[in-house]
Amino acid sequence: MRFFMPIFLLLFSYTAQANFNISPLSQSISIKDKSASYTLENLTNKKAAYEIKVASRILDQNGKELRDETKEIRVFPSKVILEPQQKKRIKVIYLGKKGITQEKAFRVVFMQLDRDVTEQDQQTFNAKFNFHTAFYVTPVGAKSDLTAQITHENTKAQLTLVNQGNKHVILQDWNLKLATDSESQMYQHKLPDINMLASSRVIIPLEGVNTRFSQVDIVQE
Repeated sequence: MRFFMPIFLLLFSYTAQANFNISPLSQSISIKDKSASYTLENLTNKKAAYEIKVASRILDQNGKELRDETKEIRVFPSKVILEPQQKKRIKVIYLGKKGITQEKAFRVVFMQLDRDVTEQDQQTFNAKFNFHTAFYVTPVGAKSDLTAQITHENTKAQLTLVNQGNKHVILQDWNLKLATDSESQMYQHKLPDINMLASSRVIIPLEGVNTRFSQVDIVQE
């Protein structure tokens, strides 16, 4: 089943309160590693229950993250009850093909359940707080290869980003240098943080860009 996550954000975490902690929030393994682990910590003074789910992810051209159920990675344990201040290591195992040539991107989502847990009450409840972590399986020697192109349709400009590489690249606190053959200027509007997954293509509308600007370079602070 496919589901959608409307993002231009890096989407490392959604937490209303710091009721629990996950470390790390993003990690990558090679095919040789086969597995990795997260540390889940209950920061409260009450017993708490958690559920961990996984999904594969791609980007559509609007920068929207599309998630699918996956059997390529598995977490153990997938349901956890922790005492106050207790920590637990959660193992992530890659079960997919070993001979990949392009990085695979996943989400490992940690959900705190929405009511207190007692010894007699260990059912699954609706999630209250979530951490959406990034998990990658990366071929040896993988690299990103990001290109940018500006186009105009009537008076509207748009930026097309293409990651032609086989590894993700994150654009954060970035800007554009717009140019013609004889002049240049920086783009004057805020650009969204975005994680360009391997072989992804994203189109971003631009505001107030004169049609004479046909050249563009990415500038990261």
